[in-house]
Order: sequence, then structure tokens, then C-alpha cells
Amino acid sequence: MARRAAKIGIGLAVVGGAGAFLVKTPQTPAVILAQPLPTLAEVTALVDGDTFDVRSNDQITRVRLGYVDTPSQPRPGQPAPCLAHEASAHLASMLPTGTQLKLTYGKDRFGRTTAEAVTLDGRMVNAEIVRSGFAQVVRDDAGQPIPAAVDAAAEEALQNKRGAHAAAISCTVPGRVKALTELVATMPTAAPPGARVLDLANSANRATDVRMAAEELDSAFAQNRQAITWLALAPGERIQLRSQVRAARDRAATAETNLRNAANMIVNADATQAAVSGEAALIARTLAKIRKAEADRAAEAARRAQAALEAEAYARAEEQARQESDKKDSGSKHGGGGGGGKDGGGGGGDGGSGKKKS
Repeated sequence: MARRAAKIGIGLAVVGGAGAFLVKTPQTPAVILAQPLPTLAEVTALVDGDTFDVRSNDQITRVRLGYVDTPSQPRPGQPAPCLAHEASAHLASMLPTGTQLKLTYGKDRFGRTTAEAVTLDGRMVNAEIVRSGFAQVVRDDAGQPIPAAVDAAAEEALQNKRGAHAAAISCTVPGRVKALTELVATMPTAAPPGARVLDLANSANRATDVRMAAEELDSAFAQNRQAITWLALAPGERIQLRSQVRAARDRAATAETNLRNAANMIVNADATQAAVSGEAALIARTLAKIRKAEADRAAEAARRAQAALEAEAYARAEEQARQESDKKDSGSKHGGGGGGGKDGGGGGGDGGSGKKKS
């Protein structure tokens, strides 16, 4: 640890790390400064995936692991950042309460106490949390060089797809890309035979949603995202993942276009068929009206013909009845003259009788 000198009054204080001790000269008044931070300490509590409290000589100090950063635990009522719980759980498995550590202290760019933490069996905790994939390597903390063990652990996490590099964890960038590509792979890019308009429209809408999600994720690669899940990605890894997102976006766009076109074709065909069916129905209704009118006219003609027949039969019956009546009347007249003759004959007899008498 580099040491710097600072004048206090006319004396000289030598400051190292976060602690300091006084170099006293005869002209320097007594000044009490903080005791040097301990190099051997016991873990008393864990804060999150890279921060914990230690005790040494009855002094409690909060320490952050140097060179690394993990997602912080959320505030009450807020959702946890991706990998926050995993990072805390991993650190807790390495540093249960009471663990003895050898600490080499430093400061980060924010002035916080940091340390290289090594267990008594020789494991560097800083490297182990990076090896899990739950931490990013911070390369600009006060210009401190990164230990080789930390860089090696980061490469191992990348090669073995752990933590932020794991596609099996849904909230990581690889996990989000995996979910997107799998969704697109199951999406039809053309209309299946016999598909209905409603089904095609729904599939096209889903393709639109997927395309928009892919465009949003692609845009995120161009932004300076500060989440650990983004910062932990290696440059080549980012390029590969973004290429997968763009391929998924293009496939979703193709599916969206094809499905909408297929739906529109069916709609247009149905509209044409409906128009043809409408015309046919109109023609059928017109023909039905014509046929009905013809049937009505034929029925009226038949009714009139029947009425004429009935009228003619009635007229013949009337004529026959009249003729029969006339014959009866003629017979009655001829029968009355004969009777008169008889009466006359009777009268003639009487005359003859008279002539005889005379």
C-alpha cells in the first residue's frame, strides 16, 4: 500500500490505508489519530454480496471487497436486482459468522474502506466471488492493478457460463436472449394450411410483440447500462449476444409480415366470396319473385277458367230449365181446347135433343 505524508501543524503524520499513526517531533503537540486498521479480523455480519463487517481488538469495521462489485440488496419494498440474492448467498457460504480473514486494506474511488480478503486456508475471497459470476471486476478503483487471481477467476466464470454469463438464469442478459430466441423459434413464419383469419391475426400480433421486445433489447446493448449483469459481460460476449438478438428480431419481423399478409389475403378472398354470394342471392331472390308472379298468374287464370266453366254450366242448366218450363206451358194450352170440344159436343147433343123434341 502506497503511503503518503501530510503535515499536521509543524509535525509530520504518516498515513497508510485508512488508518494513520503520528510521527511526533519536539515541536508537535500530541494529536490522537485513528488506529491502523487490523490485518487479521473476524467476520461479524454480512451486508450484501461484497460487503461485510469485521471485528479486531473489539473494533468493528465495515469492509468492501476490493476490485469487485456485486448487486446491492434492495431497499424495503423494492425488487431485488438480478443476482443480488445469489451473490449474498454465495458470500455467506464462504464467510459464515466467525470466519477469520487476513485483510490488506485500501480505499476505493468513493473513499470507502476496501480489502483483499484471504481465508486462513489461502482462498482469496475477492477472486472467489468473481469466479461465481456474481460480481464484475472493477478496473478503475484509484488506479489499483487487478490481482492476477481476480482476472483469472473472471475468465473462468466466462468460460463456464456462471452467474451473469449464465443463460439458465432468466434475469441475466444471456437468459433474456435465450428466452427471446426460444420464443421466436416456436413462432410460425408462414400461414399453416387451413389457418383461420383470427388465428393468423393473433399470431401476427404475438410476432409484433416479440419484434418490439427484440428491438428494445437490441437498443439496450447500445446504452451504457450500469447493472452488474451488463457490466460483467466480456466484449466478445456482448457482440455474440447482440447478434442473436438481431437474428431473433429479423425472424419475428418476417413472421409478422407473412402472417399479416396471409390474414389479409383470406379477408379479401372472403370479401370477394361474400360479394359473389350476395349477387347470387339477389339473383335467386329475383328469380323466385318472377316464378311466384308466374305461378300467381297461372293460378288466377285457372281460377278464372274454372269460374267460366262453372258459369257456362250454370247457364246451360238455366237454359235447359227454361226450355223444360216452356214445354210444360205449351202442353197445358193444347189440353184445354179438347175439353171445350167435349163441352160443345155435349151442347150439340143437347141441341139434337131439342130438335128431336120439336
